[in-house]
Amino acid sequence: MRKEYRSGRVRLTGEDLAELRRECYERDNQCCRVCGVPLYFNARFDGDPIGYEMAHIKSRGAGGSDSLDNVRALCGKDHRAEHQGRP
Repeated sequence: MRKEYRSGRVRLTGEDLAELRRECYERDNQCCRVCGVPLYFNARFDGDPIGYEMAHIKSRGAGGSDSLDNVRALCGKDHRAEHQGRP
């Protein structure tokens, strides 16, 4: 499902969000955009450091959209570091 706000923000759910996740993974060549490590589309276990995570460049909470130009592929390790404010 796709919901658009007056601000131009887009929020996706269900299959639409799953499709964005697949598109991001393919666009980024199945690699982390920070460290370049090859990623597993489906994590092998909880907390998998090289499991693929789709990360927003501008967070949804800060008004970012669920759009291909606002997401990037990150490994779990770099995604957690980003949220903790580490480089």
